[in-house]
This record gives sequence, C-alpha cells and structure tokens, in this order.
Amino acid sequence: MRVMFILFVLAACCSPAAATPFVTSPVIVASHNQMTGGALHLTQPDAPMSTYSVLGNRYWLSSQWDRGNGKITHSTHGGSLDAPYSQTLWTKDTCARSSQGYCQSLPGYAFTQVVPSDVVDLWFVSLYQPQPVDDGELLAFVHEERVGMTGGTPENREGKTRIGLAWSEDHGNTWIYLGRIISPHGDPESHNIQGAPYVIKDGYFHVYFTDKVTTANGVRDGIAVARASVVSVLQAARSNSLGTGLWKKYSNGAFNTDGLGGVSSPIAPWGITHTQAAYSTHTGKYYLPLTFMTWPSGAGRVNSSVKIYESTDAVTWSASPSIVLADEGPDTLRNDAGYQYCSIVDRAGAPNAQVGADFYVYCVKDPYLYSANFGLYRWQVMTSPVAGDVFRQSTGFGMAQGPRWQYLHGDGSGPLQAMTWASAGYWVGTDAYARAVSDGFHTGTTQMPVLAWLAPKTGTVRIEGTARSANPMLGADGLPNCGDGFSVGVTHNSTALGSVSIVAADTVGASFSMSRPVVAGDALFFIAAPGANNYCDSVRFDPSIRYE
Repeated sequence: MRVMFILFVLAACCSPAAATPFVTSPVIVASHNQMTGGALHLTQPDAPMSTYSVLGNRYWLSSQWDRGNGKITHSTHGGSLDAPYSQTLWTKDTCARSSQGYCQSLPGYAFTQVVPSDVVDLWFVSLYQPQPVDDGELLAFVHEERVGMTGGTPENREGKTRIGLAWSEDHGNTWIYLGRIISPHGDPESHNIQGAPYVIKDGYFHVYFTDKVTTANGVRDGIAVARASVVSVLQAARSNSLGTGLWKKYSNGAFNTDGLGGVSSPIAPWGITHTQAAYSTHTGKYYLPLTFMTWPSGAGRVNSSVKIYESTDAVTWSASPSIVLADEGPDTLRNDAGYQYCSIVDRAGAPNAQVGADFYVYCVKDPYLYSANFGLYRWQVMTSPVAGDVFRQSTGFGMAQGPRWQYLHGDGSGPLQAMTWASAGYWVGTDAYARAVSDGFHTGTTQMPVLAWLAPKTGTVRIEGTARSANPMLGADGLPNCGDGFSVGVTHNSTALGSVSIVAADTVGASFSMSRPVVAGDALFFIAAPGANNYCDSVRFDPSIRYE
C-alpha cells in the first residue's frame, strides 16, 4: 500500500534525559539458514558461543545438538562481531566412543583426549585465552551430563551433571578434557548443574552454576559460585592436570567447601545460567545474564526473558535486574521457546569475560526442541550513553504524543493522522485494529499504524530493530493456521530505506540495521502493513535510534 508522508506536526520540547544504561533494539546477526548450513544441517544451538582471536582474526566456538543423528557436535567458525557464522571451519563429534558409549582418547574428534573414564556428553560454555602471548593456549569451561551413563530417559535426560575444564594448545582445533571441577551437593540425578559463566576477581576464576543450595528454609535449587586461582588453574592445565583441591564453593560467607560435592549458599536470584558473565572496566561492576524460556509453570507458562543482574564483589548479586533485554509473555511465543544461550562480548574485542563501557549480548531466539526456525539476536548495552543521543520506542512510550515519538495512521491515500490514546494503554486509529503498543503494532483492516521519530539535531543515526510476529498460531501440523503475514518498512522523510516481510507465526523475524544522516527536524517513519488480510497481525517491533 502507498503512504503519503505528510507529517502530523506536534509541539516539541526538549529531549528527556537518556536512561542509564541504554539497550539497543535487537538485530539478527545469524539467520536460521546460516546456522544450519553445510555440516550444521539438522543441528540447533545448545550452548552459548565463545569468541577468541588469533593473530587479529576472530573465531567462535559452538556446541550444538545434531537432532538428525541424536548427538552433540562442536564447531569453530570464523566471523566478525557482526557476522559470527561467516565461515564454519570445522564441525566434529565430541569424541570417539567405546562399545559402552563412553568417550575415548583418539584423534579426529573435538576432544582427542578424555581423562575421566565415564564421560558421555560434553558442551563448551565459555573460554579463557591466556594473555598476552598468542601461542595457541585456550582454557574452556565445559558442561557435562549423563556421567556414568546415568539419565538418558525422558524423565531424567541430564542424569548426573558436572562442570569441567578442557585445554587446547592449538588454538582450539583439538582439546583435552581434563576432568571435573564442580558437582552439585548430594550429586542428585535429573539436576542440571547448568553453567558455566565466569568472571575474574582478585586473580580468581569465579564460576556460577545451579546447585542444591542450603537456606534457612531447607535445601533447594539455587545459583551458587565456586572459585580457584587463575595462576594455579593454568599451571595445572599446562601439565594436563586439574591440580588438587583448587576449586572451593562459597558457603556461609566464605569459599570453604569442596567444588566437587561441597555445600553451597545461594548468591543470586533464580534463573537459567546457560550464559556468560563479564566484568566492566568502565563501571567496576560484574554482569550476569539469567534467562527463561516459556516453560510450564503451574497451570500456565512463564515469560521468556533475558535479565542482567549486577554485582560489585562477584559473589552477592542484585535482587532485581539492572538491565532487561527481553521479557515477553508466553501468549506471544511458542511453547518452550524464547531466549536461551546468551554470550557477552566486548565491542572492542577484549578477551576473557571483560568488557568496557559498551558490550554486546548474543542470545539464540527460539531454540526449542526440533525448532524449524531460530536465529542469533544481538543487543548492544551502553552503560553510559550520552543524554539526547539515544532513543528507543519502548522507553519513550506513553500517553502523550512527542516530542520524539509520534503515533500515526494512514491508508496510503492521504496525509497521516494522529492516533488516539486508549484507556487500555495503547494508541489506536479510527480503524480499531490499527494499534501501536510499547513494543509493536497491530495492522488495521483499512489503516496502517505508523511510528514516527523526529530528529532533534543534525548527525548520523544508527537505526536498528527486528520485526517479528507476536501471534504464534500453529495448527497440529506445526504450520501457521492464522493470518498471512505482514510487512514493516522504514522511510526517511519521503525516501524508502527498506522493508521486511514476515510470514505468519514467524517469531524470529527479520532486522533493520543501517546508518543514515539526518538534519534537525527530519522524520523516520516505521510502517506496518498487512498482507491480504490483517488476521493475527500482532507485530513485535521496538526500534532504537542512536547518534553515532
């Protein structure tokens, strides 16, 4: 449909102070096709990606579930911070298998040496690259399941779980699995220790995981921490060893119980720790993302969320998140879907769980079992944004038009008109289905909702956002049974910058990521249009704009 771009001008005033921190709208940096090409066919991500550099080249280490063959595989990719899956350098099975299914030490696999004799399944979670010498050394924190052939049933998939260490001296091409450093208290089966995000404080690795924690009200699942000296861990790894008694869990105010089976005290709110953590040299704080997917809870399901908690001592974490990247209701996502496997990466490429003022967070969107579509989302977190230089629709949303964001509608045949604020908490056109909410739209039967942003000054702006469906309506065959999709376009004044088409029930979507020079008073328009009809056209789209 054609839109005549005549801006409905409203009184403007000064720009409100920027929130601190500021989070850009997510963009997709790896599509489903990129993440399943070639040797990755019929796989899906099953852990955070870890990044490292060799002679100025950036590499990424991943672990994925090969659902076509029922096994875990591991890959190394070459690619920038904007395109992690540019090239898949190798994909390997975990290890050679004995007749009983245990890992053996043989060449040709990701783990060419495996020290424990009862290892079954391993995942790479996070990396440490010794600095400053680039001599091939890498230390990996590894998640382990089904120890001793426990688990492996629908009721008990994980069996006994551990966190271990692996060592490489050839830039991650081959690995030695050194063994286990952390196990849950009581060693229960069907308890996923998860993990293992880490940070470094005072010369110690601090590794976070799920344990059976002891509280005043008894023993429950909770997030715990263990630590060990970086120097001692590396010294032992270089001798193909774990050392002796290096890892101690935090319990009752001190690191005083054994990493393997010791008692833990809870140190953070509950969440899923299949993530990576970081320390910011700019803020002096530690950051830990915790996630949820739309899993069952009572008679319903929980929101899928990515919430970042902070700490000043790497032990005690804030009770509430300091940064929320996503928090989406189960009715807008598929079952057991949403966000998982989040990595933190410094924008400038600093290694080893260390970031500066700005950092990236990468999370997989919709990696549910046998997913037909998933993607790798990336947010930029700016801990100290410049006031008046950053804007996001959801942070400026409210019951007043302007000064930066305006909520309009049009049918393509005349000037755009202002929407009206509804008492239910959204903007609406004269067509009752043409709506704008804090993080998106619904297309109308005769009108298109239009979001307008007015530039407060001259400069170059970065426009980012991902449009996707918030109507995951699927039939028994797994195909969409409601609606025919929609499109979202971006226009600068009267110049079209691009558009994306989203098929029905696509909760991953497609992204805008572009730079554009503007002068004060210019307008950027974001327009949502239906296909042949507007059935099930709930659009999740929350663009961000920042001056570069």
